[in-house]
Amino acid sequence: MKIDAIRRFMRRFDFRKEFEGYIGIERERFLVDKDGMPIPQADLFLTAAGDKRFAHELSRCQIEDRTEPHRDIMRLKLNLFENDSLVYKTTSEIGSGAAMYEVASATMPLEVYPTPRYENIVKRITREQLIAACRVAGVHIHIGVRDMNEALVVYGILREKLSELSHLGDHSSGERLTLYKTMATKWEPPTYANVEDFYEVARIHGFDDSPRNCWHLIRISVHGTVECRMFGATDQADEIINWVELIQSHIHV
Repeated sequence: MKIDAIRRFMRRFDFRKEFEGYIGIERERFLVDKDGMPIPQADLFLTAAGDKRFAHELSRCQIEDRTEPHRDIMRLKLNLFENDSLVYKTTSEIGSGAAMYEVASATMPLEVYPTPRYENIVKRITREQLIAACRVAGVHIHIGVRDMNEALVVYGILREKLSELSHLGDHSSGERLTLYKTMATKWEPPTYANVEDFYEVARIHGFDDSPRNCWHLIRISVHGTVECRMFGATDQADEIINWVELIQSHIHV
């Protein structure tokens, strides 16, 4: 029954009212050698850091750092600096560096972090898509929402601002987004009139069983947030905070 399928789909999202309006940041960055070339040391970094704020990405040359969810912008900014400090400490310990490249060299290694999910992804994509996926890094901004209805409203508002936000977050004259769209051919956020629409798109695009496999530049995430994925990597915390404040102004948080 379709109603049962929609209910199962809805249960995959962890909406929590206490985090409504909170902001969380995820930043992707490359581990690099002394010449600035990405190197496949994510597993070494994560072991040395031993901190839940850090995670792997598809490329074994990348790591991701995550802030806690915050309402207070200054605490969010402080959290970004704290994460940076731990990155510098850990890369020093393992003899590497870290770089916030928006687009890395086309000759970088293509080693994939060894998880079943990533291995399945690699089996389904072309080499061109793998190269594109490995080379790009970005900043993802999560906006906490209380339930799916609010998620659809916030998603709809931000979808109308996609072009504006993409332009603000571009540091590579469009190269990162071009590569992203090569990797994620279903990148454009669709319109959703209601939950049934959302489920139908998920079913057609193949992420009804695993919403993490939705690659839209704006998406409703399993964490109970609306996630903006159009921003390129930057080492400027103030720039990220400006993006957050602009998003908040659009959704009137």
